[in-house]
Amino acid sequence: MIRENLKILVVVAGYKPAVIYGGPVYSVSALCEELQQHDIDVTVLTTNANGQHDFPYPNRTTKWVDGVRVIYCRRIVGDPVSISPAHTWTLLKCIKEYDMIHIQGWWNWVAMISLVICKIYGVPHILSTRGALSEYTFRTQHTKRTKKWLHKLFFKRMLSRTLLHVTSNEEASKFRAVLPDAPIINIPNIVNFPAVRFEHLHHEGPLQLIFLGRIDPVKNIELLVNALRQVPFPYHLTIVGDGDPGYIAGLQQLIEQNDHITLAGPVYDERKFALLANADLLVLLSHTENFGNVILEALSQGTAVLVSKNVGAADIVSSQHLGWVITPEVEVCAETLCEINANRQQLAAIRKSGPEVLATKLSPSALASRYIHEAYGMVNPVFKLRLQIPEIA
Repeated sequence: MIRENLKILVVVAGYKPAVIYGGPVYSVSALCEELQQHDIDVTVLTTNANGQHDFPYPNRTTKWVDGVRVIYCRRIVGDPVSISPAHTWTLLKCIKEYDMIHIQGWWNWVAMISLVICKIYGVPHILSTRGALSEYTFRTQHTKRTKKWLHKLFFKRMLSRTLLHVTSNEEASKFRAVLPDAPIINIPNIVNFPAVRFEHLHHEGPLQLIFLGRIDPVKNIELLVNALRQVPFPYHLTIVGDGDPGYIAGLQQLIEQNDHITLAGPVYDERKFALLANADLLVLLSHTENFGNVILEALSQGTAVLVSKNVGAADIVSSQHLGWVITPEVEVCAETLCEINANRQQLAAIRKSGPEVLATKLSPSALASRYIHEAYGMVNPVFKLRLQIPEIA
C-alpha cells in the first residue's frame, strides 16, 4: 500500500459543484475521489468559479466534497482567465507540503501561474491541459493572437520541459504539432458511473438520438441538425445541456421548424444516465474534443455512439467496436445514420458489449493505479517505490 504521507495537490480553476463547466469538472473530481480510494492524500486548490454567478464562499473556504478536501479562493476576474491572487498566495504558502502538484487546464491565471511557481520551487508536477493546446484553440476568435504570443514568448520552452498528460491518441497528435519535444503520457479520463444500469425503454419506432454536453460551437451540433434534414426515416433528437444564452437562441432558431428535435436544457446526476440509457445513439461530432467523457457515460448504459474523428475517445470506440467514427461532414453523417437505422441489431449488440468493455478495461480503480504508478511516478519516483500495484492486462 501507499504510505500515508504521500500527498497530491490538484490545482484547477473550477471544481464541484461547478458542473456548468461540463466534462472537465466531472473527470477531475472522479480522479481526485479515486486517488483517495488508493490511500493518496488529495487536496484540491481551486477558485469560487461557477460561470457568471460565482459561489459566494468566503476566501479560502475549505469544504469536504465527496471525500476530497477542497479549498476555494475568490477570483477577481471571471471566465475565461480566472485571475485569483488569493489562489496564487495560498499555493505559495503550501506548495512545499506536497509530493506532487497536478495542474488541470490551461489558458487561465490559475494554471499558468501555478506552472511557473512549480518550476521556481522545483516541486514535482504534471500538467493536464484538457485539450487547451490543440491547433483549434489557437484559431479561437478574439483570443488567438494573445494565445499565440503567450505560447511563443513565455510558455513554449517551459511546456516542452513539462510532463503533459493527454487522454487520447488524438490529443497526443495535436500536442505534437505545437510541442514536438514535450514528454507526453496518455491515460484516459476516469469517469464514474451509477452502480445500476438504467432500463432502455424504446425498442421500436423512431430512432432515438441524443446529444449531451456543453452547448457550444465547438460541439458542431449544427452539422447533426443539417444531416438529419437529409435522412428519410423517422427519428427524434434530444439536445441536453447548457451554454451561452445567445448561442442557444441561435440554435433554437435553426431547429424551430423541426418537431423532431427537442432542446431539453441541462440535466445532471442520475437523470442524465437515465436519458442516455433510453436513447438508441449518442452523437458527438465536435470540431475538437480532447476526450469526451459523455461517450463512456453513454456506453456504461449500453448506448452506442456516433462520433467525429476529432473526438479523443474515438480510438476507444473504433478499437472496441462500440459505435461509428466519421469525418465531420453533413453527407457522411446522413449516410451513416441511414446505415445505423437500417441495421439496428448492431445497436443491440453494443448495448450488451459496451458496459462489459468499460468494466474490464476502463474501470476507475485500474486507471487510478496508472495515474499513480505511470504518470506521477515519472516525475517523482517515490510514487513507484512505495506502491505495490497488481499487473493490469
